[in-house]
Amino acid sequence: WLVLWLLGTIHLAAQSSTELTTKAKEAISNSDRLWMEITKDELNRSSDLLFQHGLHDYPYLKEQLTEELWNELAALIARVGLAPTVVQRMEPWLVEYIVMVLWLRSEGFDSHQGIDYQVMRFAAVDATEISGLETAEEQVAVLSHARSDLSVEEHIKSTLQQLTSISAELAELEQDWQKGDLDSIWQKVKEQLPAYTQHILLVERNQNWLRKVRAELKENEQHFMAVGAAHLAGEQGMLALFERSGATVTKH
Repeated sequence: WLVLWLLGTIHLAAQSSTELTTKAKEAISNSDRLWMEITKDELNRSSDLLFQHGLHDYPYLKEQLTEELWNELAALIARVGLAPTVVQRMEPWLVEYIVMVLWLRSEGFDSHQGIDYQVMRFAAVDATEISGLETAEEQVAVLSHARSDLSVEEHIKSTLQQLTSISAELAELEQDWQKGDLDSIWQKVKEQLPAYTQHILLVERNQNWLRKVRAELKENEQHFMAVGAAHLAGEQGMLALFERSGATVTKH
């Protein structure tokens, strides 16, 4: 026999009632191996890599946008405390990432309240070693390519549009997570992410992670895998991929 627990996480949360369950903690404690999207060390490395890959000297972002769109973006970045001179040198994907993080933080969403951080914190107390499914380089590559089908102007417009609804959407997502409603989470993901972005963010990574974990599963072992909830659902989600590879899937 071999057992793999799959936990769908949310990376950011606003409510103190969003907590890692006792059952999840027990399963982690009893597991031979804990898998997460990225380890703490790699996560720290990715912060530097984001700026290495996402900053350039020329052409400046302002010159690639209409005056109206730049002014709209400049007003927004001032609200979240970013200097236009820094943003001018950013690739659109880095603008989106940084602005989203700062915006959501100002709205009360915190990665330290998110389930990924709670799993990491529990693993540290429990002295459970974490195996990463991705390196920092791989994660930054995903971020930089997820919207590469858009022009610079389209990408910035899309980012500004997202900000009008992202806080409400995340609040609903957090409620869905608390209820364990994976179908509702998946429905929202499908509505919010274009097919191209879904393929880069979810489909390709799910297949890579499946291969990586399956290669390491051993007889009479229990593994625990904690990844974003959006990775679990759908025809190309982790649950369906494991089921098609011969696993029996049980919901807890």
